[in-house]
Amino acid sequence: MAGRVFGLDFGTTNSLLAIVQGDTCISLVDQKDGRPHPSVVWYRSGEVVVGRDAREYLDSADGSATQGLLRSPKMSLRRDGPIHLEGKDIAPSDAVKEVLSYLRQDALIPRPRGLPHEVDRVVMTIPVDFQGQQRRELRDAARKAGLGIVQFVHEPVAALYGYLRTLPDLRRQLAELENRVLLVFDWGGGTLDLTLCRMMGGTLMQIDSTGDNEIGGDVFDERLRNLVRTRHAEQYGIEDITAVEAPGMGAKVLARCEIAKIQMSSEGITAQSVFVRDYARLPGPAADLRVSLSLADIEQASRSLVHHGLAKIDQMLEAARLDYSDVHLCLPTGGMVNMPAIRSGLVERFGGRVPRLPNGDRIIAEGAAWIAHDGLRLTLAKPIELRVADGTGAGHYHTLIEKGLLMPVENNSVLAANSQFVCADPRNGVAVFELTKPTRVGLVQATDERETLCSLPVAVNPKTEPLFERLHCEVRLDHDYIAHVQVRSQGRGAVAETEIHRLDFGLAMLPAPSDLDADGAASKGASPTKATKPQGTARIHGRGGAVAFRPNIVPFDGRTADLRHAVAGDVAKLVWPSMFNPDAPERTQRQHHEAMYYAPCSVCRRNPYQIDVEGPGPKCTEKCWVRKTQRRLAG
Repeated sequence: MAGRVFGLDFGTTNSLLAIVQGDTCISLVDQKDGRPHPSVVWYRSGEVVVGRDAREYLDSADGSATQGLLRSPKMSLRRDGPIHLEGKDIAPSDAVKEVLSYLRQDALIPRPRGLPHEVDRVVMTIPVDFQGQQRRELRDAARKAGLGIVQFVHEPVAALYGYLRTLPDLRRQLAELENRVLLVFDWGGGTLDLTLCRMMGGTLMQIDSTGDNEIGGDVFDERLRNLVRTRHAEQYGIEDITAVEAPGMGAKVLARCEIAKIQMSSEGITAQSVFVRDYARLPGPAADLRVSLSLADIEQASRSLVHHGLAKIDQMLEAARLDYSDVHLCLPTGGMVNMPAIRSGLVERFGGRVPRLPNGDRIIAEGAAWIAHDGLRLTLAKPIELRVADGTGAGHYHTLIEKGLLMPVENNSVLAANSQFVCADPRNGVAVFELTKPTRVGLVQATDERETLCSLPVAVNPKTEPLFERLHCEVRLDHDYIAHVQVRSQGRGAVAETEIHRLDFGLAMLPAPSDLDADGAASKGASPTKATKPQGTARIHGRGGAVAFRPNIVPFDGRTADLRHAVAGDVAKLVWPSMFNPDAPERTQRQHHEAMYYAPCSVCRRNPYQIDVEGPGPKCTEKCWVRKTQRRLAG
């Protein structure tokens, strides 16, 4: 992406901008302490304070929401409705805007390593589980802050590319990684996230992901605070330590515990003192808290959390049918991976395939900056398919949009599908478009399971004959990676529309400059992807008790006679009786069975099911062809 496009890691705990200048990636860290900026917003008496100052107030306050503090605006994007704070309703996008605006303003401050940076356009990183609605709201927040999002990239993918970009001979490294399994183990302050990736055809694909938002680094800090409180209480014989704790001191102890954890985890310090003056409302020495913590104390207090987090690796690999030896690289990111117990657990599993990152707290932002600098683009990782009718009744999966389609960038969209179909069975007055995607990436077999993305019914004329009502299906992808689906029945004139938010995409690891103009925008007028022939027989998803409807649409190529095999047998016999001519049968075996099964008895006018339940009528004979059909189907 040409021009000055920054990488932006908008994190749960911290946020950071990065930019590539020449051959170097520069992170715009907080100039006070050289660390990423805290993602904290403080609504203070009509003004908004963001970043380190807001975090320092959080550390000195009691952490209550009534103090106007919002610790992680990013998490608010996952909720419905506004944030209730200080008697006001704040839209999540407005809270996020404050953090993004702060980062823009901070970038304008001159730095020792460069001039002020004017940030207008970014590659924004997002969690793997952020869907279309969260991407849309994040773009809205960025727009309010004066930022344009060129494209979104998943955080583990950005981290992996940021790491690979530091290695010599990038192209050789990419070639060696082909078809290799890579694990990103991201343990930050808010969550633990694990992502399995595989390099396929030069594209980095995510093959599985899992996470836990109950064991982030904040939980470790809470345990250390409880340990410190307990030791202070034991030292002075205090039965109820929280009852004598001065207002706001709980948050101060929590902040001191976090600092001690960081110093002992990453700076090689084996012991640290936690000191808070006037901690307790008590006379004498008990008023001040002074407790010594060792590295062994931290490991003891957090042992069960570490065990639980590392067990997530074993669960993920078992589900993917992989072993430790199948993982070519385990990339540890996030502040928690500096803890010796966590790192030793990773090394125990993956040996020498666990690099130590000096920029672990910056690698996601720097990876996004390199992606912007190198002009890498996201591609559709899985095809979007359509269940269509065939002679089996179960249907086939017809590829509507091929995998590998370049995803649109800022202010662009792509017409990904523009296809014609016909309705094979209009009797109910509805044609149903069921769009699916494979549950796995890579080479997809006909029998592989699919996930239904949407089921979109559109009204058709129930009085027309099969294969006569034409249907037009259009799918357009926007820059938030949301698929807009529109289906029109040309005879009935009905229109049905929906959106698909659960798409999968990978990162093409080689630049595609021909698809970008001078401003880094995708070339307009991209031709739609052609639909391919049906592939494979539809399979019911692996859920017990699921009911699969019979598809009633087929791709239209102007030759309806070739599509008659997709029409239900009882309907085909009524419309095209010549198909069932015994001298020159055109029907499939299933159509023959359907025609026989659903046609009523010529004597009693009941279908085979009714005859089977109620018994044959008094005038029905052994010569009745329905009775013969019963015996043949039963046998």
